[in-house]
Amino acid sequence: MIEYHKPVMYAECIEALQIKDNAIVIDATLGGGGHTEGILRANPTVKVYAFDQDPDALKFAKKRLEEFEDRVVFIESNFSDLRTQLALHKVNRIDGILFDLGVSSHQLDDAERGFSFSKESPLDMRMDKARDLTASVILNTYKHGDLIRIFRDYGEEKAAKKVASLIVNNRDKINYQTSLDLNNLLNDNMKMNPKFFIKMLSRLYQALRIEVNQEMEVLNAVLLDAVHLLAPQGRIVIESYHSLEDKIVKRFFVNQASTCSCPSSFPVCCCDVVAKLKIITKKPLTATPEELQINSRSRSCKLRIAEKLNTKEK
Repeated sequence: MIEYHKPVMYAECIEALQIKDNAIVIDATLGGGGHTEGILRANPTVKVYAFDQDPDALKFAKKRLEEFEDRVVFIESNFSDLRTQLALHKVNRIDGILFDLGVSSHQLDDAERGFSFSKESPLDMRMDKARDLTASVILNTYKHGDLIRIFRDYGEEKAAKKVASLIVNNRDKINYQTSLDLNNLLNDNMKMNPKFFIKMLSRLYQALRIEVNQEMEVLNAVLLDAVHLLAPQGRIVIESYHSLEDKIVKRFFVNQASTCSCPSSFPVCCCDVVAKLKIITKKPLTATPEELQINSRSRSCKLRIAEKLNTKEK
């Protein structure tokens, strides 16, 4: 079968989950099903609930995982609906959960999805095609300040203000519908080394994708639900590809592993906070040199792991 998406740090993720007999494991980002297949092969008694909001990904993964049909449940939904969807399936405790954040190789390579700047494609970028917000809508309607915020915060683009001004000031001439509309505007007005220009495009398209899919808001919302659902000794394993994603994950892990939330000025602890997680990776794991050679998209991946403690939640 043709590879839909090559899983990053595949072996490390499967090992990190510490899969036990009769475990219930969540693959919150199914994609092409590579990680789910690894989980199912790791233990013949494990059951996986696999989430994806992309119908194309689900169609591919269902075909790939046919032999495991009695041990995998496919859920067409964003992982923001994790708790609700699992409740519908009468699941109130899980033994592990994996998040592989970002965009899949297939989505990047499919020009019609509009995730890549290297091909002429519609400015879409929706992972869930039922959503109304597209990159085209953002470029044609967002206020100048909102564009600056998106490019600065989600793309870490130093020229965010100039790019936003170019986009807004040329709306009377350009109806941003395809990648060429944006690329040509920037190419004509941003004089720079081609190598740096490509890197800038990469940052801008990443920022647009994150805004279209509300990726940061969704991530912030789901992490608490994931920890609440985890059984003691259950693992939460998260792969992130953007510094802001990684900061959110790191801060969340630290917060959930803390035994005190009192201000530093307090002489003694008064909060009675109970740590819910033990951080397994003090520093994030990264891809090996061998993997970097065969999968360039693993270059920016950071893998963080935490384990649920056996404490009562308040």
